[in-house]
Amino acid sequence: MHLSPREQEKLLIVVAGDLAARRRARGLKLNYPETIALITAALQALDLTR
Repeated sequence: MHLSPREQEKLLIVVAGDLAARRRARGLKLNYPETIALITAALQALDLTR
């Protein structure tokens, strides 16, 4: 599968956000990059629903 650089970046954000959400659900504190990934993935999801 060939993805453009933009698609690769979006996929990376979604995967990092999902990982952060799972860590948070287990009760772990998130570090700064994980928090940013979680927020960015949530904002991307909201943008896709428009």
